Amino acid sequence: MRIAWVGPTPNADGGAPYVGTQLLRELARAGAEIDCFLDVGRDQIPPALLGLDGLGFVLRPTRWRWGSWYNRTPLRAFVSGKLFRLRAQFALAKTIADRHADTPYDVVYQFSQSELGALRSQRGRLPPIVVHPSTHAAGELRWHKREAAFARAIEPRGRRALVRAVLTARAAIQRRELAHADRILSISRRFAHYLAADYGIPQDRIGIVINPIDLERFCPNGRKPSPPGPLTLLFVSRIAVRKGVELVVDLSHRLDDLHGEVELVVIGGPSTWSDYRKLLDDLNPRIARYLGNVAPDDLAHRYRGALALLAPSQYEPFALTVGEALAGGTPVIVSDEVGAADGIDPRVCKVFPRGDRGAFERAVREAIAAADSVPRALARAEAERLFAPATVAATLLAELEQARLATDHPRAG
Repeated sequence: MRIAWVGPTPNADGGAPYVGTQLLRELARAGAEIDCFLDVGRDQIPPALLGLDGLGFVLRPTRWRWGSWYNRTPLRAFVSGKLFRLRAQFALAKTIADRHADTPYDVVYQFSQSELGALRSQRGRLPPIVVHPSTHAAGELRWHKREAAFARAIEPRGRRALVRAVLTARAAIQRRELAHADRILSISRRFAHYLAADYGIPQDRIGIVINPIDLERFCPNGRKPSPPGPLTLLFVSRIAVRKGVELVVDLSHRLDDLHGEVELVVIGGPSTWSDYRKLLDDLNPRIARYLGNVAPDDLAHRYRGALALLAPSQYEPFALTVGEALAGGTPVIVSDEVGAADGIDPRVCKVFPRGDRGAFERAVREAIAAADSVPRALARAEAERLFAPATVAATLLAELEQARLATDHPRAG
């Protein structure tokens, strides 16, 4: 299969860009021929991807630079970055169409991003377009509104108003533009439900392709018996809207009677447009501590040493941290909104109703009470069964092939 790839720049650090790195590597290994169209320079491509058979890069760097007047705040950086990238993407979209006319692609695969953007300008010259979003603005907007009561006290009013306007506009744009995609891939069944309900997408146009997890970086290898001391609960997340930060703060006080026996470690930083770190000022210091961001290898080590990962999100299309923790042999405790929890053995994945603080506490206390019988081998086996990169890439190829066969687009050339 010949694929034109569009999406965020792959990296070796984490998040959706690191998912992209794994998918590109596995697609190339599976024999696909991929041209990756990016708005960056060659120095920003992970070395592990350079030189892979079947994988090429077509690059058009933007002129966006740190330290300029248009990016002196996180929100300005977010908005200006979008505008600069859009300009580069129009040029890349034309390049895709020109190359398709010369040597046809089977599909255009847009990874992580929802808006078609520049691709719409070339729609009549392109093969089927498959979009694989990581989140959707309608879901972010819903929780930006629902959490307004306490968020007003921790985020500037003007910034919240601007974010609300941007999310409202993006939700409208995404609803309109996803209607022009030939197929939409969801990273979980839960997220597919929201895409259909919020954007009016027929279920038969939505496929499911979950995110892969790096089973080599996140692994139980080298795990040693836990030293004497408190049991560790991890909360690894953006400290931002809809992630359940307020539930974690509340939990730290509910567990006060376990002072000295349990430690709640909070890891992560704000997003570019939402910052809930002020909530962490109310963490119970007898139980909890906040570390900020940590390096990927350090995070992998911390997963291996934890009793459980907590993911109490109010809205969560996937949650890479769930797969990463399981890969390290650590069970998870999640809300029923977490997409990655679908199909995981309940012995290593406790699920509680979204927003139910009492149920969240009970699930955590049950995990603490069973600390001597943690099924770590099962956690790892579930990660291998569900999130292996080669398995996910095979599912993705099958979906791309389905889009190619089902769409009545004349091949260029």
